[in-house]
Amino acid sequence: MKKIIDTLRNHYWKKWIRRHKCKVAGGVLSLYKRSTLTLEEEVTLGHVVVESKKLDIGAHTYIRSDCVLSNVSSIGRFCSIGSGCFIGQQKSSHPSDWLSSHPFQYTDTALTFNPEVADVTIGHDVWIGHSAMILEGVTVGTGAIIATRALVAHDVPPYAIVAGIPAKVVKYRHAPELIEELISSQWWDHDVELLKTLPLNDPQSTLALLSEMPDARLADYKQIQITRKKCSVLPSL
Repeated sequence: MKKIIDTLRNHYWKKWIRRHKCKVAGGVLSLYKRSTLTLEEEVTLGHVVVESKKLDIGAHTYIRSDCVLSNVSSIGRFCSIGSGCFIGQQKSSHPSDWLSSHPFQYTDTALTFNPEVADVTIGHDVWIGHSAMILEGVTVGTGAIIATRALVAHDVPPYAIVAGIPAKVVKYRHAPELIEELISSQWWDHDVELLKTLPLNDPQSTLALLSEMPDARLADYKQIQITRKKCSVLPSL
């Protein structure tokens, strides 16, 4: 009976989430019991597992199925995350300096093992390729690209392209001067309909036009909050 009730509740909340301009393919059952997920409008999640205690995801970000969002606290706007990624893998989930690395040592014994864990943070406009893994504590800068199957153990600079095991910087998407302009522009805060009217295939021209529109409208995305028990609309800032 409980399974039937959970299924019906999940179906209801999935439809509720869609009405609020987001999609979570697995519904509230995607979340661990103590997880809280906050989404801006137009976020699309495939069948992912959300283990994070508290995770915020920005507008227009999509995450393909079979991903695990473990120790990650924030993912920015306009991010593209491929299938099979693991974000926030613990570095020290087992003791390495004890007698053994096996959990028997702190299961039903007087010993405890509680390693410190730092969350991953991901900026805006980040593209993460299929089956990439990002270890806990890493900061991925805005505009970065992480190649397919890369293992990211260290911070990724803004607009860097990283690849390999462990991942290393291969090159940067733009020249340093343009990277600085892109970050300063905070283009991701602008209304997406306005952005679509600009020559987006020419970043320099786009930034020049944005600089000529100091009063251009900014996006006003509503937010919803999702837990295993319920979903709600957050008050506007």
